[in-house]
Amino acid sequence: MASSDPGVARELSSARARLADQERQIQELNHRVANSLQLAADMLIFEQLRARDPLAQAALEASRARLVAVGELHRYLHDHADRMTVELRPFFADLGRTLSASTGLDVRAESEAISVDGPMAQQLAIAANELAINAAKHAYEGQPGGRLDINCRRDGQELVLSVTDFGKGLATGQAAHSGLGMSIVAAIVRDLKGAMTARSDGGATFTIRAPIPAPPAPKIGINRSFQSWGATERF
Repeated sequence: MASSDPGVARELSSARARLADQERQIQELNHRVANSLQLAADMLIFEQLRARDPLAQAALEASRARLVAVGELHRYLHDHADRMTVELRPFFADLGRTLSASTGLDVRAESEAISVDGPMAQQLAIAANELAINAAKHAYEGQPGGRLDINCRRDGQELVLSVTDFGKGLATGQAAHSGLGMSIVAAIVRDLKGAMTARSDGGATFTIRAPIPAPPAPKIGINRSFQSWGATERF
């Protein structure tokens, strides 16, 4: 028997309005986060111009680059928020362009066709960003245009991320995991339950290996569009 109860219609209309309002608020929040990150990055530029200490300038530049990268990650992941997984091939292509702009390096980033969950994609991108900052600062000593290759591939049940520069390489006895940036990378590797190695041969290569999590189970719930409901719904 078809239902034409005006009370049901009002409830559905109210539910649609609440859902639209919630989505509008989420969009507004994401815009505010992106604008705040950009404002913070701009303020760091002004502070860098005022600073006289080269160490302070370098620290401010590294912080600015990190904020820019986080902002790009936020934007990209928000654009893919309705997906349960992130495709790494286009993800790293976008990331390479972002890192080129933020570090001044010639970044060439590519990935095999691999899908991972959003948190893992974000952690991989932050690790790549820190390694790019490290290369710009140490391998190329702040000179723009140095080449940086980022490659992501699958090896069995593991994901392998390699970041290679063609600078002066690691000095004999140099600690490959020292500094704030490398501490951030090491923390990410631990969180991914992975391992990282460093090799110096005509430059430096940092390789991260981490297990690929099982794909998440499909979410089962109410159709958010409410289009499956209607005046002809049977009870």
